[in-house]
Amino acid sequence: MKALPNVDGKTVIDMHCHIGPEFLRRKYSAETLAAEARREGFGVVMKNHFQPTTGQVSQLRRPDDKVALVGSVALNFGCGGVDDHGVRAALSGWKRDVTAADPDPERFVVWMPTLCCEAHLRLYNRRDISTAWGVKPEYTKFYAEGTGYTLDPADSDKMTALRRALQVVLDHDLILATGHFDHDETLTVVKVAYEMGIRRIIMTHPLFQATELEPETMKRMWEMYGAYSELAFVNLAMDNLTYDQYIAVIEAVGPQGVILSSDVGQIFSPPVGEALREYFTELQKHGVKEDDIVQMSVLNTNRLLFDKIESSALKKSA
Repeated sequence: MKALPNVDGKTVIDMHCHIGPEFLRRKYSAETLAAEARREGFGVVMKNHFQPTTGQVSQLRRPDDKVALVGSVALNFGCGGVDDHGVRAALSGWKRDVTAADPDPERFVVWMPTLCCEAHLRLYNRRDISTAWGVKPEYTKFYAEGTGYTLDPADSDKMTALRRALQVVLDHDLILATGHFDHDETLTVVKVAYEMGIRRIIMTHPLFQATELEPETMKRMWEMYGAYSELAFVNLAMDNLTYDQYIAVIEAVGPQGVILSSDVGQIFSPPVGEALREYFTELQKHGVKEDDIVQMSVLNTNRLLFDKIESSALKKSA
């Protein structure tokens, strides 16, 4: 597959790509990634583990852009944790015109915590950033056992704070992604979000070792809650996942409930356009139909970002 898919002017949207500045060395700034996206013809959600990207991204978006350039926030401790603080901070920065009274109406992505989750820390010797990723040890943080974030449904304070965060997501019809939660935490946040009325939900690379959802569970979460399963290119190499595992998810859930992302931006990873072309080509070699790749990379991602998705709670709030 030489050219990235395009359907009636709808482009591929990479829902997960990392930018700097960050403690980790990154391949992209917001500006350089936007330049590549415009040149290659793909939309992209720009992610940073330590700060919202909405301010950076909003200032480089142009009215004549033919690709979606989207900001985000990951609710790690440095962004206010799982509460409404970080979501509000990201919303505050989501303004192309700084003199405007309101944030821009377009959607961005709110990730649940990543690096500060207990599930993540257990994988990386209690360090938020793995030195195997090329970061200097002095820029990593050690968390003692039990001091990372956990989401316990029996903890009323944490659940109340979670609902405060989700309420802002709901009020502005944003996109929720589950971050590096463990298996049960992922299911909990999807259910709570859906019960509150949120209808734009992505289960972040659910085969990743911090989460490890089963394909049948992903199918159930799609059928019951409309939660998409994300299959990310970078996890194949960095986390020793296989195309056979990805095919099993696609077959169990169905292409309508899966999104394909790159999750690149590491200094050693290929550029987004190159990564996606390699990814889609390999999926085809493993038997995935081109129409299904278009469904997972173009139609589903555009639906998440742009289509009207009915919700009784949204109707009520309107």
